[in-house]
Amino acid sequence: MGSIGPDTTVSQEFTPHLYPGFPADSKPCVELETFSFAKLASGDRAEQARLYGVCKTRGFFYLDFSDTYAQSLPDDAEAIGRLAEQVFKLPQEEKVKYAYGMTGTSIFGYKQAGLTKTDVKGTPDTAEFFNCSKDDILQTPSRKPTDLPSIISSSPARSLIGDYQKTCHQVGLDILSMLATQLNLPSDVFVNKHRITEASGDHVRMTRGPPRKSQDLSLPEIQTPGHTDFGTITILFNWLGGLQVWSEASRGNFNNIVDPEQGSKDESSKPEWLWVKPKPGHAIVNLGDAAVKFTGGVLCSGRHRVVPAPGEQGLWPRYSVVYFVRPENACVLKRICGGDVPPVQEGKEEEELTAHEWIMKQAIALRDGIAKGNVDI
Repeated sequence: MGSIGPDTTVSQEFTPHLYPGFPADSKPCVELETFSFAKLASGDRAEQARLYGVCKTRGFFYLDFSDTYAQSLPDDAEAIGRLAEQVFKLPQEEKVKYAYGMTGTSIFGYKQAGLTKTDVKGTPDTAEFFNCSKDDILQTPSRKPTDLPSIISSSPARSLIGDYQKTCHQVGLDILSMLATQLNLPSDVFVNKHRITEASGDHVRMTRGPPRKSQDLSLPEIQTPGHTDFGTITILFNWLGGLQVWSEASRGNFNNIVDPEQGSKDESSKPEWLWVKPKPGHAIVNLGDAAVKFTGGVLCSGRHRVVPAPGEQGLWPRYSVVYFVRPENACVLKRICGGDVPPVQEGKEEEELTAHEWIMKQAIALRDGIAKGNVDI
């Protein structure tokens, strides 16, 4: 491939088969556990227990879909990546027609670069998003639809994204069912809060981050600032490095500080950002805030951020395709009673927000670069 990055004379910039490998000398990296979805779905108790252990300690793992109903997901994600390139190549004046501002009503549509603040100084992010609502694509009757550009609303694209959403959603429900069983809860306790037919914040996100401007990795160009995901479970496909996880797990304070290096209380642990290597053919799966809230902190969500990839990979635009499984809009985010979920401490009361209220509160705080500890999100 060489070191000059993508050939600007070539129309396509989303070309996973041309990407250089993730640099072997990039440090520090995290070694995530890998799971076979086929083995998990077969009812292998030891494997499900191992998954539960990972979800209690880090909340991030690789998932292989070979030989399952979801085996098409890696190829379908690449197809959506090619679609994403077409979307982001639309003229800016066309894209902003579908813009959202995280104003408290919707997070669906186009997010232009710079809308989110990456630090308390107000430094803007560099990534573009297009969030395709599950309810828009699958046409949930109870929700007013969001306008979509014709390149997405056309029958082939809508069918591609819709099938992808349905498969990812079912994968998420299957994993949540396994975790419920490990928690000694009814297997459908989470499933009943994430019905695909009900209005929710579930969506496919197409993301484009620009190539790296500087090779000095100590001065990261933040594409997406440090945060925990707002929902329950996230399924990510990406082909270049750039994802980083914070070395400390998040168990319930939800202070989405944008510079956690300054926020750690444990001086001896020396927390840091760790690179996550992309693994061909595998999704990266992580839990979000709702999983922590439902279980009283038994399960954890991993704080993460996105920067340009290290080495030669960073010379390429970074595309990713994400599906967010979130509780139904009307679901109240409170601790589940029973099983191995610890009860609320005597004399304490939990804040009761609906999933929709929670998501908007989180999104607005992230947009505004809320200062450390100033908001409980």
